[in-house]
Amino acid sequence: MKKTATSLTLSFLSVVLFAACGEAESDPSMTEEESPSVDSPVESVAEPLTAAQVCTRWNNDRANVSEGTWSGNEATCTAGDTTGRANALKLVNLYRYLAGFTSPIATDATKSSQAQKCALMMDANNQLSHAPPANWKCYTSAGATAAGKSNISGGPGVMSVDLYMKDNGNADTMGHRRWLLANKLGPIGIGSTSQYSCHQVIGGTGSETRTYSAWPPPGAVPIQAITKTIPEVYGWTVQSDSINLGNTTSVKVTDNGAAVSFNFTKLPTGYGSTYAIRFVPADSAWRMAAGHNYVVKVFNGATVLASYTVSPVTC
Repeated sequence: MKKTATSLTLSFLSVVLFAACGEAESDPSMTEEESPSVDSPVESVAEPLTAAQVCTRWNNDRANVSEGTWSGNEATCTAGDTTGRANALKLVNLYRYLAGFTSPIATDATKSSQAQKCALMMDANNQLSHAPPANWKCYTSAGATAAGKSNISGGPGVMSVDLYMKDNGNADTMGHRRWLLANKLGPIGIGSTSQYSCHQVIGGTGSETRTYSAWPPPGAVPIQAITKTIPEVYGWTVQSDSINLGNTTSVKVTDNGAAVSFNFTKLPTGYGSTYAIRFVPADSAWRMAAGHNYVVKVFNGATVLASYTVSPVTC
């Protein structure tokens, strides 16, 4: 049975929101022993953004988050197109801006066409798969290729960006978020129906060179972005292609100078970054607040691998 608006809402509240991020991308030319490893202290990654900068960008970019319209038809297996693609891309670039990336990414027409066929397949079969079988309704090889290289969601393309950054139910990899904050992301493909979407993120040629990226990010960040992604529940993350976060021995966080206990886990390689960690507060009721400063330090023994301050502001 096709999911109704009611069941769609319920699915957004459940763990079964979107499939686990597309397959980890490996570099066959780099073995584990050859992977870059940096244990020297890294005190900051870039000049943090100011409250005025993040609030202006947040308010402007979220003024219109319409999903637009879908011109396709599942009954005739017509992929059509979505008028919401620009809004979805705008939110991807918003989150990357907040995380400190300096160059916006773009969409690629071929990748978006493939992603549109991917979204049609998910919609026509009312389920998600990174490896859809050839007997699926509305199956195409282009759509199947995109499915294996995409973040895929049981929701339309614009709202799914927030959901990927939240990454509910994906604690083992945090792959959706990590792909959106990857140095090499872009150009991407975005396809959406009224109920399903595919964001083709694997295979990018982006040239950002950030030493590490974090969510919540260093510097000022809208508290609205925190409430959208709820990192206190779904996890704070740090990812890097050069700092060997696999050597992490502890993560220390203070809230306006007071220590807050966090538990951390090391994440597998290949989901948008070579290395990554996820950490959550030991007290499940603890929440971030605007006007507070949260100092984060990631350690390998006594060596600081990453150090930054998160400062939520009301926008």
